[in-house]
Amino acid sequence: MSIPSTNNGQPSSMRWIVQSWFLLTLLIVLPGGMGYGLLASNEWRQAISGRIQPAPTTIAILFLMAFSLDSSRLRDAFRTPFPVIWGTVVNIGLLPLIAWPVTVWFSLPDFALGLMIAAVVPCTLATASVSTRQAKGNDAISLLITLVTNLASVFLTPLWLKWTISMEADIDPWPVIGNLAVTVLLPTIVGQVSRFVPLLGPIAKAYRFQIGILAQCLVLLVVFKAAIDAGGRLQEQDVWPAGFEFVALVLACTGVHTAAMLVAHVGGRLSGIAREDRIATLFAGSQKTLPVGLLVAAMPAITHGRSLPFITFPILIFHACQLLMDSAIADRLASRHQKPNAPA
Repeated sequence: MSIPSTNNGQPSSMRWIVQSWFLLTLLIVLPGGMGYGLLASNEWRQAISGRIQPAPTTIAILFLMAFSLDSSRLRDAFRTPFPVIWGTVVNIGLLPLIAWPVTVWFSLPDFALGLMIAAVVPCTLATASVSTRQAKGNDAISLLITLVTNLASVFLTPLWLKWTISMEADIDPWPVIGNLAVTVLLPTIVGQVSRFVPLLGPIAKAYRFQIGILAQCLVLLVVFKAAIDAGGRLQEQDVWPAGFEFVALVLACTGVHTAAMLVAHVGGRLSGIAREDRIATLFAGSQKTLPVGLLVAAMPAITHGRSLPFITFPILIFHACQLLMDSAIADRLASRHQKPNAPA
């Protein structure tokens, strides 16, 4: 039997591999890094993990992704601002409210704080638009939601953490705001402004795909470091969380992400947002960025010197769950798009 082919002659299985390379690599890097951290000595762990600095790597990722964002597409999104407003409200406003009551069910503070961090960081700069395009949605809307949430998160992320799960820790939001201003706000603005430099603008347009790939590779590097460190923490702990707690964490991450998608979809449909725009709010309203989440989890102002060895697990699991879910959902929406009069 021959392998089904796409319109351009490329086998559909090969097309899926090309489109899903990041997800497939993540499924190797995440358990591989954790296994290495669990089995290797501290010296061998530091030989790799110690060389990867989260803050500079995150700055590079956000600069590259902002540099690759098509400014003309962003201007198109401004013409229909309501979907952008709705997706932003869901991502940085309603999703934290969905996650907050879920966190109280975790007896382990690492899981509770980690899940809340995953919920209050901005939309991912990479996969939201990829998922939107894959599902035949309006990626201009998802691009602008991504940009707005990343800018707003500099102030809203620390405030959300102070108001919710970490009120008893008496978080001072200003050091966090300052840190995020340098690592999130500045590279995002510089990346977009650089597109207007005569020598750099053509590079951003000509090599947009390659720049995106490089940024995603850096994301995998950050994931690899976080996985090694997580494995090392497991090695150092005499008592691990019970198996059912990890299962509950996976269910919680999946449930929060699913609930945010439903809110984005139902609210968008009731308010009359067009199907293509609603697809953008579906993904950009519910997806969260991994590098910024890991960066926030490592900030002393957040942990206050407390021993929270498992704080990165919810952030890693949330990201893996959203990639697995959204890849399947995007394929489903794309197939329904091919059918005449298919409902959204």
